[in-house]
Amino acid sequence: MTPRRGASRERAKDLVYLAPVLILLAVFLVYPLAYGIVLSVHDTTGFRLETFVGVDHYVRAIVGDAVFQQSLVNTVLFTIVAVVLLTGVGFGLAVLMADQRRGRTLLRLVFFAPFVLAPVAVGAVWSYLYAPFFGIVPVLGDAIGVDAQTVAPLADADTALWAILIAFVWRFTGFAMVIYLAGMQNVPREYHEHALLEGASRGQRLRSVSWPLLWPQTFVIVLLATIGSLRMFDMVWVMTEGGPAHATETVATNVYTTAFRFLDIGYAQAMAMVLLVVILLTSVVEFRLLDRRAQDTAT
Repeated sequence: MTPRRGASRERAKDLVYLAPVLILLAVFLVYPLAYGIVLSVHDTTGFRLETFVGVDHYVRAIVGDAVFQQSLVNTVLFTIVAVVLLTGVGFGLAVLMADQRRGRTLLRLVFFAPFVLAPVAVGAVWSYLYAPFFGIVPVLGDAIGVDAQTVAPLADADTALWAILIAFVWRFTGFAMVIYLAGMQNVPREYHEHALLEGASRGQRLRSVSWPLLWPQTFVIVLLATIGSLRMFDMVWVMTEGGPAHATETVATNVYTTAFRFLDIGYAQAMAMVLLVVILLTSVVEFRLLDRRAQDTAT
């Protein structure tokens, strides 16, 4: 058997082994994406294609739809603040947990537990906590002597988005904390001991030793938090359904409403494709900016 024929057979075997994976990708990724693109450039009746409209749906969404523009601004703003808070609060909790000697396992479980809860359940619980008269705000108001019985954060357009953000951060902070804790356990003690001998304070050691060496973990948290925030739907829908007055409308909730309440599938798919492009571009930018530094830290 010639070397060329042997190489061809090896490639054929590789393709046979890869065939199930390629078929699954084609069925569950390539086909839905292609069909979604086709839907987005057609007027539709249900899922039946009608008139070809080209990029009209995209132009309508980006230029002429104030609700979509508001939902895009809300989504981007929510994502920026969520990523900053998850990174900062997660790192702060990890620092506190790293120095905790007694009850550390229990505290880790307590902080991590919200992450494994269903987002719908989290949204329902926090909706109850934000309710007027018996929610958390009236209780805290009574504790400090302020009348807040009728305060309803989810019903106020100025506070609703931030109220949801608090619930979102509460749910995911434990996940960020666990990732940082795992990274801290791999930081060589010699680095901290050397900094201590140099007279570095605790804050200086955290800033100059721990934080730089945890850059790979930061990269993972930032990337996952960004993608999760941009796709935010379930908690928003359970808590406000995008209201009041579209103050908490995200692109995902807007797509759902347009598709299944107004039955404008083609236009909803165009909005979904815009969101997909935003997620891809943001992920690529973050990957290029953060991955190189993470690789340098790891090596």
